[in-house]
Amino acid sequence: MESSEGHYMQSSEPVRDDAGTTWTLEAGVPSALQQSAALRIALMWRHAGKMETRLLSPDTPLVVGRSVPAALWIDDRTLSREHARFVLSGGRVWVDDLGSKNGTFLDGRRVSRARIAVGDEIVLGNVALRVQALGAGGESLDLEGEERLLRRVEDELTRARHFRRPFALLHVRIGAAVTAEGWIKVLRACLQPVHRVALYGTGAAQVLLPETGAAEAGRIAEAIAASPIGGDARLLVGCIVYPDAGSNANELFAAAREAARRASPERPVAHGPSAAAATVLAREDPAAGGIIAGQRMRAVLEAVKRVAASRIPVVLHGETGTGKEVLARMIHESGPRKGMRMVRVNCGAIPKDLVESTLFGHERGAFTGALQQQKGVFEEADGGTVFLDEIGELPPAAQAALLRVLEVGAFSRVGSSREIEVDVRVVAATHRDLEAMAASGAFREDLYYRLSGVVVDIPPLRERRDEIEPLARHFLRAAGEANGRHVEGVAPEALALLGAYAWPGNVRELRNVIERAVVVARGAIIEPEDLPPRVRAAERAAEPERVPHAGGASAPGRLSTLLDSAPRSSAPPAPEEAPAAAGRPVRGKVQQYEAKLLHDTLEAAGWSRAEAARRLGMPVRTLSYRMKVLGVKRPSSC
Repeated sequence: MESSEGHYMQSSEPVRDDAGTTWTLEAGVPSALQQSAALRIALMWRHAGKMETRLLSPDTPLVVGRSVPAALWIDDRTLSREHARFVLSGGRVWVDDLGSKNGTFLDGRRVSRARIAVGDEIVLGNVALRVQALGAGGESLDLEGEERLLRRVEDELTRARHFRRPFALLHVRIGAAVTAEGWIKVLRACLQPVHRVALYGTGAAQVLLPETGAAEAGRIAEAIAASPIGGDARLLVGCIVYPDAGSNANELFAAAREAARRASPERPVAHGPSAAAATVLAREDPAAGGIIAGQRMRAVLEAVKRVAASRIPVVLHGETGTGKEVLARMIHESGPRKGMRMVRVNCGAIPKDLVESTLFGHERGAFTGALQQQKGVFEEADGGTVFLDEIGELPPAAQAALLRVLEVGAFSRVGSSREIEVDVRVVAATHRDLEAMAASGAFREDLYYRLSGVVVDIPPLRERRDEIEPLARHFLRAAGEANGRHVEGVAPEALALLGAYAWPGNVRELRNVIERAVVVARGAIIEPEDLPPRVRAAERAAEPERVPHAGGASAPGRLSTLLDSAPRSSAPPAPEEAPAAAGRPVRGKVQQYEAKLLHDTLEAAGWSRAEAARRLGMPVRTLSYRMKVLGVKRPSSC
């Protein structure tokens, strides 16, 4: 039976609701699923040691609670009799709290009503339910929510910086209309259980490959692209590797999407920056666009214009994503060197043993692997500008060599005593406090004073709220062209949310949020429900109550996994008749929860870290790191 819109239909597949009807969610509804595709959407939860599944029927409310009159009973004392109502409507899943005592939580925030996406986890009392897509046989397609994947990438960044190991991101898109279930299963077949997948708009997915280097990531991407998905359709893959492609989650996701756009049926895999392609060197494109400046930024631009004509070094100081690279390009293009090269180097992305070679070049035989003479950044940029991004990450030896270049305009290649003279202007950028680093000895004091002739402080986007609307409209037009979508504007309610959000990732995060909204929007206007949950939560006047969500944890190293195989603690939250007391320090509760979760899982695994890591769905290195941070140790009696 098909509805008049053709969005919902019966199927002969074996997953059914209580009425004996099998319903599917058609992505003909412009939602986060592929057009002309069908996915069964269900709630999944763990109870009495096994996974339970309940299919959601379209436009049929499902009330979850502890007893009658709830339609779905879960025997847990932290649930109210009628705790929450779930509705699959218009291609989206909504949850309404029904006045429960222990609350309904999404992404750690207590909500009264919220839209939830495939892969999201919703916590009712002490019960974690996950909205999941099912395959033809009722099996889970094991998809993540976008917010959960973002947290996983942030966690992986923390781990990668600590252990100095790479990881990869893939952005996979389909080149023609095929069933969502089909291409997702093909994608999943090429991955390991530890790899994480989240849908991205219509007909695309993002994939996190933990602890994966460029060679292995390329092999996985090629396998995905080579897998048949029916007819002439192909999966096109963008592949990027940290730290080559960026230093934060927003940069990495944007780089993966850009690589996927370059992929084509003839070349189905496109790679982002890699070590083989000059890891940290990039010619700047002066035609990339100008700057939208509000009142706070106008003073910054005036300062930039005043120093552009000189050759004095400039330090651009500001949070990640505030536009430091754009201002560096403006300094270069507004000065007398605009006809020459501007070369950018990300100091945080260079392996420590290759920093001097990258900056100043090397002679043949200078070290193992130096098979031929190689020019460095400063030789390549002679007569132009070198933009040293994340300069606070430079190791001491490179700091000393850079100081000499700034003082005498000369350097020597690695493996040579011959000095080479260059005429280069240096523009540096950092989000760190270089003055404090110099005072503590973490950064050379003489280099700091040589660099800091002019320091330009760039205000974060939360202090430039008059720019949010024009920036959003600019990014909307660009995203519409890039994704082939005709989205005309942003609803006033959505603009209000954009204005209220704190934007920790600044302009880069705003661009990513707008592109995602353009991709998932069902109409010609971006509505509030098209924005990520973290942005929609900005409408709350006060900071919402936060609790540890099942499988979650606190920064800096959250356990962002749905711990299906891990034993659960019966402590938080309290039974419904005696709700947990409010006001206790949240971070301490979360860390206690995480420590107990790790301890219980390790104990159940006989203190085998490999087995515990498998059950928790994380790399062994991450488990070991969290054990060290939280002080989880094997008892001496074991």
